[in-house]
Amino acid sequence: MKKRIITLGTVCALILTACGKAGHGVQTSGNGSAEPQAPGKIQVEQVESQVITVSCRETVKVVPDIAEIVYGVTTQDKDAAQCQSENSRKVGELVETLKAMGVGEASIQTSRFDLSPRYDWDQGGIIIGYEATTQVIVSDIQLEQAGTVMEKSVEAGVDQIQSVSFLSSRYDEEYQAALKGAVALAQEKAQALADASGCTLGRPVHIEEHLGNDGYRYENTRGPGAAIKYNATADAEVMPGEIEIQADITVDYAIQ
Repeated sequence: MKKRIITLGTVCALILTACGKAGHGVQTSGNGSAEPQAPGKIQVEQVESQVITVSCRETVKVVPDIAEIVYGVTTQDKDAAQCQSENSRKVGELVETLKAMGVGEASIQTSRFDLSPRYDWDQGGIIIGYEATTQVIVSDIQLEQAGTVMEKSVEAGVDQIQSVSFLSSRYDEEYQAALKGAVALAQEKAQALADASGCTLGRPVHIEEHLGNDGYRYENTRGPGAAIKYNATADAEVMPGEIEIQADITVDYAIQ
């Protein structure tokens, strides 16, 4: 079983709204008529929304278990059709190599193809050939396989490893844990504010979840602590470090 590291970190911003507001006014008698208020007597006005608002962030750090690799396959030729044909052949070899290592077709995606002329500017900008590039994205690679997959892919004709992303297949479970931690922290902070302000803390009346960029929910693309070391004579060594899963919420608590 893979060892999983989970560390909780929190950042909170606290905003306290008024517990109420006081001032001089009139006092209503039993028959509904207004009576002058006695000098020096303070009446607390009714406030529709008396709340303590707490904004909290909970961070869970996890060790990733899967990887996504983006390759670039490039070919050059004097003839455009031949250049494209050669590029397709190299991409086909890459796909067959990946399948032979157990990578499923659903995990292999051709995301971009580009065919452009090459110019010789020393000869007045004449076209001297063509260059074709295909971008191939390979996802859902088990982390322990990532080094071998990269090595065999380079042997199959890959010219570039454009990026490597480290992801967690347990994101949803860990995000729920971060949400629960954020709610618990919000309750503690709101209670501390209520005690310090002489208020009685009530139930939550509004909870808002702040969602980040979904494109980064599962990944940390070569972020801090992540590294790839490649040696032509050995497997690539993958050191993914940790990725952060954050939950940000704002909670309004009723007070009296």
